[in-house]
Amino acid sequence: MSNDRSDAGGYMGWFLFGALLGAGVALLMTPKTGAQARELLAERGGEVARRAQEFANEAQGRAGEWLDKSRELFEEQTQRLMSAFEAGRDAMREEIQRGSTESRG
Repeated sequence: MSNDRSDAGGYMGWFLFGALLGAGVALLMTPKTGAQARELLAERGGEVARRAQEFANEAQGRAGEWLDKSRELFEEQTQRLMSAFEAGRDAMREEIQRGSTESRG
């Protein structure tokens, strides 16, 4: 269930990123003079760049968390598989020894 929440957060982040991008394109496509557009971009450009950087930092942090969690899960599963393999190997050895002692007796 926590995956659904993190997926929803990811989708919301992408939605907001798209909204900012759309606003930037709309700003560029408005029928203003070049001087007015440059002035508007100078005012808003820093804000958009700051928000984009914040979004990128947050996405990078989440990706790092997911990578750490996946490594932990991988290590846990590897440990379980190794334990199961060793238990099976030990059980097989016991059966082989039991079978060889029964055939002697």
